[in-house]
Amino acid sequence: MSPHDFKPVMHPAGFDEPMARILGEVRTGHWFSMAEMLAASGGDRRLRCTRIALLAQVAAASNAVDQWVAERPRDPDAVAMAARVAVERACKAAAKGLAQAQGMGRRAAELCAEAAAMDPADPVPYLGRLALAAGFGERVEGPDSCPVPGPWHAFRDLWRIDPANREGAHRMLSAVGSGAAPSPAAAQLFASSIVSSVGLSSLSPLQLLPLYAIVVAYEYRKAQGDGLAHLLWTTETARTEMARGWNWFASSGKQDWLVVDLSHLAHALVVGGRADLAADVFEAMGPYGSNRPWTVASGSGDAVEEFVRARSTALAAAASRRGGTSGRQRAGP
Repeated sequence: MSPHDFKPVMHPAGFDEPMARILGEVRTGHWFSMAEMLAASGGDRRLRCTRIALLAQVAAASNAVDQWVAERPRDPDAVAMAARVAVERACKAAAKGLAQAQGMGRRAAELCAEAAAMDPADPVPYLGRLALAAGFGERVEGPDSCPVPGPWHAFRDLWRIDPANREGAHRMLSAVGSGAAPSPAAAQLFASSIVSSVGLSSLSPLQLLPLYAIVVAYEYRKAQGDGLAHLLWTTETARTEMARGWNWFASSGKQDWLVVDLSHLAHALVVGGRADLAADVFEAMGPYGSNRPWTVASGSGDAVEEFVRARSTALAAAASRRGGTSGRQRAGP
């Protein structure tokens, strides 16, 4: 098959095939498979957080979690899911300016507190509180290491429970600044503060956070009609972050990867002039893709078209590299 004929699977579950199988059941109001899957997540806190975040987005439009809590009111997973679903519904109501949003937000906060009381070490209720704070526009000035407005109280509470929580850092990235959308300068400062924080593992997917911040800056400048926005990817800062991202990829494995993270790295490498390296990242993604950052990069907003174009460019560059290097080991960005 020609690379141009490739069609990625743009499914939010990505590599998580068990999740992909049950989302349809959740949409139609069935909860038992969801309960079994979360119970099977065991002590893998990162996997559990990732799964609950996606499940809550889907379950917010059904009564699956309401039925689960009615059947098992003392099940910590059920209560945690109920809290996250309530947060999703409250934040959507706030975004629409609905009159009942404040009451929904208070109820969601109560459910987060209930879930935290049942399992004080569980980061999920704290992620819910952070999502509420971001969704309802709570802003306080940040610490000396990152003096930008954001929902810092909720973020600090989460960080004490689960340092380097991926979802928490990404929620903050999208909430820093004084406006409704993240400020590019604030996002870049926040991302820099995270990757320079003491104790952040070289295997943490947060090593890619600065690449997300550059996408925020690119999206902002593109919306302003800046025809030179693409030059952001040719700066020394961008090259430094591409190298950081490549080092993370080269030293990590599938257990550390999300499709959306690999997509951001592949995109950065292609537009930053290292499409040959991006081929390895596309190969690691297998049949999967994600909407972002490709919708942002595309002139038409067509994520699939942009993904396929970038992937084809990367595969061609890798083939050329192999033909010209006689198998010599590749260097990073």
